[in-house]
Amino acid sequence: MATCSLRFKHSSFCLFRAITIIMAMVFGAHIAEAADANAAQAFVQQNVDRVNSLLDNPSISAEQRRMEFGRVLLSMSDAHRIAVFALGQYANGAMPEQLSAFQNSFTDYALSVYESRLDNIKGGRITVTGNVMRGPDDFVVNAEIARSAGIENREPIKIAFRVRALPGGSFVMTDMQFEGVWLALTERADFTAFLQQHGGDISALTGSLRTKTRILAGADTGAHPAG
Repeated sequence: MATCSLRFKHSSFCLFRAITIIMAMVFGAHIAEAADANAAQAFVQQNVDRVNSLLDNPSISAEQRRMEFGRVLLSMSDAHRIAVFALGQYANGAMPEQLSAFQNSFTDYALSVYESRLDNIKGGRITVTGNVMRGPDDFVVNAEIARSAGIENREPIKIAFRVRALPGGSFVMTDMQFEGVWLALTERADFTAFLQQHGGDISALTGSLRTKTRILAGADTGAHPAG
């Protein structure tokens, strides 16, 4: 009888220990996930603070503000990863020089698109509102832009940053959403359609992007993008 009692106590202890270990592993995993998500949000917050300092600075010109805004975006982005993603399946067969030229043109174009949004947030301020973990190294950090006083539509502008964790604990932005539209994701669909119509000619797409960038910059208002 005593032996059975000892066996019962031992079995109960083993079960309790197993449950404790499992709970510790699950709880520990949740803590790690929360820490990664919070670190991703902190990365975005740091760069948002830099942008807000530009928006709050009345002593710099609009052109200076656009240039500095572009520098902030470049410093937090993985331009190569974004360009390869935007090309989709066509990146696989691209020559290194083609890919390099496309990356440069796409980066300039993306910056022009983002910089053109500055007029919409003039006098406003970006506030980070939370994060979502999409995978072990993939996060979305949400934010909103409060419109300045005097604007008829005072609803905040919703934006988001797609962030990827890198080995060593650093982060990079891989896409940016503005009012529900992801730039890289949307451009990937557009680029695929363009390349299908132009026999997969990446050089033609690169030229099209250069034209679009000039139009956005106001330097070539008479030109029309290819496609």
